[in-house]
This record gives sequence, C-alpha cells and structure tokens, in this order.
Amino acid sequence: VACGGGGGASPPPPPPPAAQAVLGLSLVGGATKQVDHLWVTVTGVAMHPDATHVFGDGDAGWVVQSLDSPVTVDLAAASMTNGGSVSLLKRSVSGLGSFAQLRLLLAPSDPAAVLTPSASAAGLQFNDQVQTTDGAGTHVVPLELPGRQAGVRVLTPFSLSADTTTPLAIEWNANALVRRAATGGGADRFTLRDELQGYNLQLLTALSDGNLTIDGSIFDAISGQLDTTHFCTGADHAGCIHDVEASATSLAAGGLFHAEVRSVEVGADGTFLLYPLPVETLYDVVIHGGNMQTIVVHGVFVDPTGLLRITPTALSSGATPIVPVLDMGERAVTVANALTPAGRRVFFGQTVTGSGAGSGDVPYVIESGAADPPTRRLLHPVTLPAGPIHYPSFNPGTDGNGTPPAFSIVTPVEGSGAWRFWSEGTLATTPSAISTFAASATSVSAPAPAGLSGFSAGTLTVALTGTSSNGADHAELIVSNDGGVVSVVDVSAQIAAHGGSTAIAVPSGSASAAPAAAVYAVALRTWIGSTEGDSARWSRASAPVDLSTASTAAVSLVLP
Repeated sequence: VACGGGGGASPPPPPPPAAQAVLGLSLVGGATKQVDHLWVTVTGVAMHPDATHVFGDGDAGWVVQSLDSPVTVDLAAASMTNGGSVSLLKRSVSGLGSFAQLRLLLAPSDPAAVLTPSASAAGLQFNDQVQTTDGAGTHVVPLELPGRQAGVRVLTPFSLSADTTTPLAIEWNANALVRRAATGGGADRFTLRDELQGYNLQLLTALSDGNLTIDGSIFDAISGQLDTTHFCTGADHAGCIHDVEASATSLAAGGLFHAEVRSVEVGADGTFLLYPLPVETLYDVVIHGGNMQTIVVHGVFVDPTGLLRITPTALSSGATPIVPVLDMGERAVTVANALTPAGRRVFFGQTVTGSGAGSGDVPYVIESGAADPPTRRLLHPVTLPAGPIHYPSFNPGTDGNGTPPAFSIVTPVEGSGAWRFWSEGTLATTPSAISTFAASATSVSAPAPAGLSGFSAGTLTVALTGTSSNGADHAELIVSNDGGVVSVVDVSAQIAAHGGSTAIAVPSGSASAAPAAAVYAVALRTWIGSTEGDSARWSRASAPVDLSTASTAAVSLVLP
C-alpha cells in the first residue's frame, strides 16, 4: 500500500503583478487680469482614446482616476499666474494605451452644493469661486459650470505604457477661458469656456530622472525680466505700467494670425516664466500691458531636447532687464454689435513687416474681449496700447543668455494707431475674416465667424415642467459643449406657466477638426432677481445630447 506525502502539494506561486504605467498630472496657471481670485476644486480625471466622446455618455472606454481627496487651487494666485504649478496626482494606472483626451472633473459650484473639505479649508463659499473688486467693493460668486458632469476637456494625445512615467501639465488661463456675464444684482457672473491647454512632458521625463518637477528648470522654458521703474505700486494705475502679460505665440491653424499658446502675468518684480510649452522650437514672444508700448521678440528658439541648447532661454535678466516704454496714449474701443454665437471672442492685433517668413505677415494677438453669453455683447470696452512696436529678432547663436536682443522700433503694417480685429465662435465655426480700423476709431462692429464644413443647422427642443422650489422669477436655458456656451435662451415666462417647450437652434454634424462639437450639455438656471448670487438653482440633463448624426433632439427638464 502506498503512503501519501506529508503536507500535500505546495501552493502555486502568485501571478506576476499586472503591468502598470505612472501618470503624473499638474495644473498650471496663466494670465488672470480680470479677477482677483479664481478657485477651482478638482476631484478626479477621466481619459478616453477617442476624442469624439463626452464624459457621461456611458461609453465603456472611459478610464477614471479619482483624487485621494479633492484639491482646491487659486489659479489667480501670484505663484500660479507667473508660471507656477500644483501637483494633482502621481500614481500607477492599470489602463494602458493611447488616449486622445483627458478631462478634469470638478466639484459642483452650485450655491446649494456641499463644500468639499479642501474648499472649506480655503474659506470658500463655493467649491469653484471667483472674486473680483470694483467701485462697489469686493464680490464673491460661483464659477458657473453649465456642463459640469462632462468635466473640462484637454485635447492633448498621450500614451500610458508599462513601467513608464507620463507627466501631463494642464494650463488654465482665465483670460482665455473664463467668460464674464452681467447680472441685475451688480456682481457679474462668471462661466467657463471648457477647452483647456495640455502639455505632454514625456520627452522631458525621458531625459531626466523620471521625477520631473514642473518648474521650468530645464530646456523648454522662456524666461525674462522687465525693468520695473515705471510699474504701478498700488491700485491707482494713472501714469504707470500695469497688468503686464507675456505670451508665447505661434501661427494659428490656417495661418491667419499669431495665436497665444502660453500666457502668464509678469510679476511685480518684473519677472516672467513661460513654461511648460508645446513641443516646438520657435516662438514669437509678445509682451504687452496697460500704459506701455508693445514688445514682440521674433523667432525665440527653444530646444525641448536640450541637445542644441542646454539651458532655458532667458530673454533678459536682473542685471540686464528689458526696459518697457511708458506710453499713456492707450484708447478704449467698444464693440458695438451683439455677437453670434453666444460664446464669441473678439481679437485685436497688429502686424510687423517680415514677421511671417514664408507664410506672409499676419497680425499678433495683443488684446481680446469675450462676449457676455446671455446678451452676446462685450460688457466693457477693450483698451488698446498706444505707440510703435519694439521688435527684436532673436539670434539663436548669441541671444537667450540673459542679455536682451537688439531692439528696433517699428510702425505696425496697419499704420500708427490702427488695428486689425476678428472673432472666433463655437467649436463648429472657423475664425472670421480679418478687418482693419483706423487710429481714430473708438467703436467697431465685429465680423461673424464662418461655419465649419461638416455642420448644418440643427434644433434642440427642451420641455420644462414643474414648479420652482424657491420662488424664482428668472430662468434661462443654457446649451454648451466643450468649447463653452453655445446658446442662452430666456424662459422666465415658463416659470408661472409651470413649464413649456423651447426650440433652440444649434449646429449639428461633425468634423475631424472639431471632435464632439455637436455634443451638448443642456442646463436650466433659475434665480430670484433681487438675490441672484445666492438664489441660483440648476437642473441639468442627465446625459449629453448628441447631434453629430442627427439634426433634431429633445430634452426634458424639471424646474428646480
């Protein structure tokens, strides 16, 4: 008879751990001259390999990473507006592959929403909050997020590979992304144009030790120092230079103008740092501000690999600063017409002979103004700087080491004091034609953007039912997409009627150049006219409305 063994068979070895990637995510600030503080509270991120999807559509391809705890950031803090950053996460991720988009998920900013611990610790009234100051005092209002469920989109392709660190930086530039709206109560509202700028820093990680700090210390950074002799030192801006911004620019798609790709505020000490930057090698740097003549440094060379240039590009230094010229001849220009569509932005620029190389000379964006979505008008005139342009061409062989390049003083192609202007609309449009106005003009009518090929007229019908829970006497329907607000319709009359039906014209269709441009969030905002800031209530469609392949759709909402 055979005898059995003593302890039985040994257990099988554990399976090898699944391959994982490391995702690092940082949030960087930008120029925010229209607000004192801009707080946002981030709760997580969502990623998808297809840019045409919108978070909340139920697709199985979404990879979601929740933060261990919400992070609240003041994007208008001096440390953020001059190139600083905040780390949101760095962790192992099991979902490997190539991704076409990433979305920041934000805590709700509605007045009735519960504060996150991080927002409460910062002493905020809302999870996402804007603070401004005017002649009537200090105002604190929520940063309104009509399509909050979809998150805030970043269209920057990236890959997550096993045993590889992928660091991404996301720029939140309030000047470009925050829209200001008037209210009856005196304190303006602020809403969001959703598209953020992303930077894939994976190349820099491969060249470093894998623990890259987002601080502009290596390779692809442009820094500078301005002389501050004429800078304002207080709230009074009479007779001194103020609100100075530095922007790295490159040709926009289509080559019609030099567009901002990274903008920061110049600090009170005159310093600025343009970092991170897209993976390009040549930029034109535009420096402008109140009561100063514009500076454009042409052809600034940046080497993201560090092979041709082993230090960051320094346009000037404390020992040899760029000296801005004080000029109090600036003038305010009013945009006279209502803008269509609701989210439109108007740009003002000037052109320098020889700046376009083989593509021809085109204007630089120097100032801009955004429409108030409900009224479709600019709330305030746009102030344009006076004087000629100070224009050096960067020499990669001799410049970039802290000594300013040799400057020339040039008159813009448009003529002394004359400007070009144009507009952009929604994701389903292309920039308008570029027009010119004379030095004597103080009012202009902005040209309309053209429809993008692939889109046609669509109709979104919204049915309202129910009764207001707080006695609201105002209501508006807000249709938005990843480019911001597309349409705002006043439906206040439907409150007393306990509902009604509204047909809203929106673009339908699709184009590869504008993914998800016809995928909409639909929201209803109600409020009491005398207490708008505190009484606002929201009702939102539970899922995105997709008109990519249909020309009509219907949504039902209940009065909150």
